[in-house]
Amino acid sequence: MTDPYQQQPYPGQEPTPGQPYPGPPSGPVPSPYGGVPQPYGAPQPYGAPQYGAPYGGYPAPAKTSGLAVAGMVVGIVALISFWVPFFDVIAAITAIGLSWGGMVQAGKPGWTGQGMAIAGLVCGIIAAIPAVIFLVLFIGSLAAAGTATCAFYC
Repeated sequence: MTDPYQQQPYPGQEPTPGQPYPGPPSGPVPSPYGGVPQPYGAPQPYGAPQYGAPYGGYPAPAKTSGLAVAGMVVGIVALISFWVPFFDVIAAITAIGLSWGGMVQAGKPGWTGQGMAIAGLVCGIIAAIPAVIFLVLFIGSLAAAGTATCAFYC
């Protein structure tokens, strides 16, 4: 009967009958943390330095520009609410400014969000045109209503 706790051979390695199991390989093995190889069985430190690249040797992920995200969101809100007279003009100008800042920031190395900034800029510009038209019509209708009521009571 065999011992169930005896270490099994490596794949492709057959133990010879009558001889003890050869055991683990001897000599240095490559370290998963880079640098100098460690002897087999030596404890590997957690958080060993990666020498320049975080996340296990992969480059750091690029950061998304918050200005680009904010510009796109405000641009979409301005595009949807173009019929609100004063709010939309302010929202469209804010979207254009945030998107412009987002394009500048996303153009720097290590930053992303260029597409969102362009989308916010386009939405802000498209929202500004009907917003100005509706603002002029709103002020004109207030002026016309003011003169009409003033004609009766003045």
